[in-house]
Amino acid sequence: MELRLLSRSDSKPLLLFETENQVWFESHINPREAGFYSDDGVKKHIEEFLSQHQRKAMLPMLVIDDNGEIIGRINLTDINLVLSEAYLGYRLGEKFTGRGIAKRAVEQITQLAKELNLQTLIAFASVDNIASQKVLTYNGFVDVKQYANFAEVQGKSINCIEYQKTI
Repeated sequence: MELRLLSRSDSKPLLLFETENQVWFESHINPREAGFYSDDGVKKHIEEFLSQHQRKAMLPMLVIDDNGEIIGRINLTDINLVLSEAYLGYRLGEKFTGRGIAKRAVEQITQLAKELNLQTLIAFASVDNIASQKVLTYNGFVDVKQYANFAEVQGKSINCIEYQKTI
């Protein structure tokens, strides 16, 4: 497993990864816009992410398996170089969970954050998402605050925990 920067050439495999895992993702987080699930939608998405990366506001990475297939995504978003902080988010395809891949991906992106001179990473996990909580605590994130009604997923309000890591 390795992390690789998202590129324009990833549009077709990314669309496949996202459509194969759409139901799985939407059972945990809000759905993407309907237009996302098309060649043009994914190309537009990639362009937006690469534009943010060029402005040093985002680090959009893919999690790639040993066969070169996309098995997940991990991003640093809202990078603030003045405050030396960023938000961490990740998602793995359903058939790749429970193998320690997320733990390794978070460990690797933390190293990349360090190379960007970031000092604090912030992540959120649903109170019901024990797996993500374990990934974050394994990587040294600490629970700093809980939020009631943080988001709505499938019409149901969810509570989340904010985690932070000083690097």
